[in-house]
Formats: sequence, structure tokens, C-alpha cells
Amino acid sequence: MSRQSVVRGLVLVSALSLAACGGPPQEEIQAAESAVSEARAAGADRYASEAYGKAEETLAQANAEVEVQKGKFVLMRSYGRSKQLLRQAAADAGTAKTEAAAGRVQARGEAEATIASARTALDAAIAAVASAPAGKDSRGDLQIMKGDLEALKGILSQAEAAQGSEDYATALERAGKVRQESEAISADVASALRKTQRS
Repeated sequence: MSRQSVVRGLVLVSALSLAACGGPPQEEIQAAESAVSEARAAGADRYASEAYGKAEETLAQANAEVEVQKGKFVLMRSYGRSKQLLRQAAADAGTAKTEAAAGRVQARGEAEATIASARTALDAAIAAVASAPAGKDSRGDLQIMKGDLEALKGILSQAEAAQGSEDYATALERAGKVRQESEAISADVASALRKTQRS
């Protein structure tokens, strides 16, 4: 075998080796995608939205870089930047998952407190309407308020159900609505009573 043939053979083997290494970094891609999925499952999209958004953005950048490299001639591909971005995406997802756990605890506490204050406000509004004098002019308004209070009882039940299923964002939103509207009804009754007393 001539020296030229040996050199050609070595060049061919080197080229084939490089081509074999020229594929996308599947292991890193799967690890990053799995980490982002786990963070989402942990509620990071809701309870750590900023960190989760960063992880998703980094993963998208990594995938875009992989596609750029795949479009190049085999011997010109380099997945170094892709791997770096994929590792960063996995790390960002881990941070998001950790923050989500803390955010969930905080949201649960806020939802519990808001439900308790909503219940108190609703009970106070019910008592205020029940004790309000039902004159000829106010009878219609009181009936409307009683209907509103029945609706608020239903919304509070929805908030409690959401709390039970760990949907703290919904629980907080519904309980906040009940508290706000109950306080408004109590204020309306108090205002009407003051007007009655002055007349």
C-alpha cells in the first residue's frame, strides 16, 4: 500500500469520525426538555413565571442553534454553543422548579387568608342586609342584594374548591371578588341607614 493511499485512508477515517460526531446533542436536548417539562408540572409557569419563561426562552435559543448547525455541511458543524445553551436551559428550569415550590406555599397562604377574610365579609354583609329596615323604597334594593349575596356564596364555594385542588390563583381571584363585593354591599346598607336616620 502506497503512502498516498494510507494518507487518503486516514483522511477518510477522520472525516467519518467527524461526521459521526456531527449529529445533534440528543442527550442534552432530552435532558433540557425533560427539565423544562418537570418545572411546568411543578407549577413553575404559574408560581415562578419569570424563571420558567427564562428556561423556555433559553431552550428555544438552544433548539434554534441546533437547527442552524444541522443546516451546515457535516464537517463544519459545531454543537458547542447548543450544548452550552441546553445546559443553561436545564439549570434555569431547575431554578424555576425550586422557585415554584416556594411560590406555591406563598400562594396557598395568601389564598387561605383571602378566603377567611371573604367569609367574614360575606357573613357581615348577610347580617347587614338581614337587619336593614325593609321600607317601601328599599324593599326592591334589599331583594337585589340578597340575590347578589346568594351568588357570592356560590363564588366562595368555588374559591374553596379551587383551594382544595391546589389551584391557588383561582382561589385567590374568586375569594378576592367575594370579599370586595361583600364589603361594597355592607357599605351600601350602612350608607342607606345613615340616610334614613338623617331624614
